[in-house]
Amino acid sequence: MKQLDSLSRSEYISKVELYKKWAPAAFETFNKFAGATFSDGALSNKEKEIIAVGCAHSLRCPYCIDYHIKLALEAGALKEEIAESIWVAIALGSGACLAHAAIAIKTLDGATGDFYNSETSAEIKKFSALMPEMSARYVEFEDAAFRDGVLPSEFKYLIAIACAHNTRCPFCIEHHVGQALKTNQPNEVIAEAIWVAIEMGAGACFGHAGLSAAILE
Repeated sequence: MKQLDSLSRSEYISKVELYKKWAPAAFETFNKFAGATFSDGALSNKEKEIIAVGCAHSLRCPYCIDYHIKLALEAGALKEEIAESIWVAIALGSGACLAHAAIAIKTLDGATGDFYNSETSAEIKKFSALMPEMSARYVEFEDAAFRDGVLPSEFKYLIAIACAHNTRCPFCIEHHVGQALKTNQPNEVIAEAIWVAIEMGAGACFGHAGLSAAILE
């Protein structure tokens, strides 16, 4: 096995081209999938790239962050729009942890049964009461991340839905889909945001496959 001096060089992404030779059918169909996902539809390519930047941070994929920030800028996104998308992703990362604290409280209380019951408000209140100041600061942070800025709050809910699928948090998915519906977002728009998350999940694996290719070549 080839020994590499780094496991995360930006140029490794170019190594994915080797899969065109090693696994041509999968390589071709993935590229078609990515192209279809990011083409203009109910959401524009620019909007999808802004969502993708948030997803890339939820997925913790350096290749995706680098790649989709460049594409977002090419599509006309402002640095401020990109920054706000990243803050939504950060909020979703902390939100997923907080939501899962409801499971911790159930365990501490000796409860059994469904881990993902949507009725979590009582458990979250119990958890928040353990450290009320931290809870209050979190609420302030989440409010700041989702209020209108250069991106409107209704679009931030779409970013949040996509990030929630990448963090695989059922509580977050339910909550933010509900918030998007409250702002009258059409099903088609919500679905396209989710497809960005699906493609980004595959894309993060694809980006890291460049490291595997660098080892294999």
